[in-house]
Amino acid sequence: VLSFSQHQWKLNKNKEGIKIWTRAIKDTPYKEYKAVTHAKTSLKSVTHELLNAPLYMKNCKEGVSHLVKVNQDGHYFFYVKNKFPWPVKDRDVVSKLRVQKISDDTIKLHINAAPEEIPLEKSTLRIRELSGYWLLEEQGNEVKITQQLYINPEGTLPPFITNSLLITGPFKTFTTLK
Repeated sequence: VLSFSQHQWKLNKNKEGIKIWTRAIKDTPYKEYKAVTHAKTSLKSVTHELLNAPLYMKNCKEGVSHLVKVNQDGHYFFYVKNKFPWPVKDRDVVSKLRVQKISDDTIKLHINAAPEEIPLEKSTLRIRELSGYWLLEEQGNEVKITQQLYINPEGTLPPFITNSLLITGPFKTFTTLK
């Protein structure tokens, strides 16, 4: 069902068993994406891969997701920093993943920004708007993996640059995950 705040999905890439769509969102120049693939593995294996990350530390490796903590409610907090060439400011994001077991063969990982979870880094813009999910559906001997995500990159990055990254970033993530 199409709502007034969202537009139709447009298929932007269909390669190596990975499909990536984007769509415009009302009242923002930034698009959201949805990526889908299938992997010959188990639901448990994919869930483990998505939740298992190196521990966060000062000066952690750029572009890699690091586990900050798991709180008493079982929510996972991750940190990623991305460096950009001058004059663009580096960006980082702290995200919270909440695991929802929908059924024995379906798990949804809800993703939201959690910008206050760790102190701000010097000379780095903290992303404050991020929402989406991973949907993992076991289908026989494979898992259908879907990620849908909206992110506001903050600052003065032109939308045409950030919207183009909505294809390359998820494609790299899904290729690595497969």
